[in-house]
Amino acid sequence: MEYSKAAHRFPMIVRKYRLQQSVSQQMLAEAAGIDRTYVGLIERGLRKPTLDVAERISAALGKSLSSMITEAEQREVGPSEP
Repeated sequence: MEYSKAAHRFPMIVRKYRLQQSVSQQMLAEAAGIDRTYVGLIERGLRKPTLDVAERISAALGKSLSSMITEAEQREVGPSEP
């Protein structure tokens, strides 16, 4: 099964917001009601969260799931692009 670009980028978005907020994987896991190791697997792209888990993660980060998905869907802008 091939995943969408958004599915490949979502883990990077999770990690970006977690680090911006100085939240550890353990803290995020506790706030989202999931295991810390699962957070690490998601961030490394080794596991794809269910919609329920993705929603709990986004809520724990104080973001809407739709905004995180929208960000993941947008094309990445490299350093030489405007």
